[in-house]
Amino acid sequence: MTRLFVDFYVKDNITLSGEDARYISKVLRMKTGEEIDIVDKDSKTYRTRISSISTDEVFLEVEAEIDESGEPRSRITLYQSVSKGERMDLTIQKSVELGVFRIVPVISERVIVKGDSINDNKIKRWSKIALEAARQSRRSIVPEVTEAKNFKDALKEAEAYDLAIIPWEDEKGTTIKEIIKDREFKDIAVFIGPEGGFEEAEAKAAGDMGIIPVSLGPRILRTETAGPAVLAMLTYEEL
Repeated sequence: MTRLFVDFYVKDNITLSGEDARYISKVLRMKTGEEIDIVDKDSKTYRTRISSISTDEVFLEVEAEIDESGEPRSRITLYQSVSKGERMDLTIQKSVELGVFRIVPVISERVIVKGDSINDNKIKRWSKIALEAARQSRRSIVPEVTEAKNFKDALKEAEAYDLAIIPWEDEKGTTIKEIIKDREFKDIAVFIGPEGGFEEAEAKAAGDMGIIPVSLGPRILRTETAGPAVLAMLTYEEL
């Protein structure tokens, strides 16, 4: 079922124009009578049917509100050290599919990408990847991809969360399962290092801020794998 997100509240039948109309008519090549799920500004989902369609406008009849949510109970923010090219794209796509609430690109010491190259166009591109992944995975929200932050500024935000963790290869004992077993956390922060990992000083600084170092097991994961792996572990424990 096709799913679209709109930035208004659905009250009556819907008229879509601009990019949404072109997406439905030209990209999806949908026709009159086909159904579309619309998620409104309040994250409510409505089953609609196309009553009229052109390149410029699509008219939808609202048939019913659907009682569903594709969201985990915990809101997980991924502080992802920026990786090169498709690696970052893949991280964003899979993290959205796995239920991330927000993604914050982070410039840590070993990040290869230059901080000044993370401009508005790159954030818009990553946001589009998040939107497409949210559509595909039947999310009830489109996770935000924020402006990039340096590592120190990202650490300062940790105290706002109920739980903050940082996978660290030198941590051999503490696991995610042990931390969250039989407990519920509303807001969780996850800090992931770049291709070369966090520097020891960064891991220590995180610990000093109350961010818990955790082990992901005996194998070293790539940066584009680590974030989605942690998200999978956290959301699995909610099942």
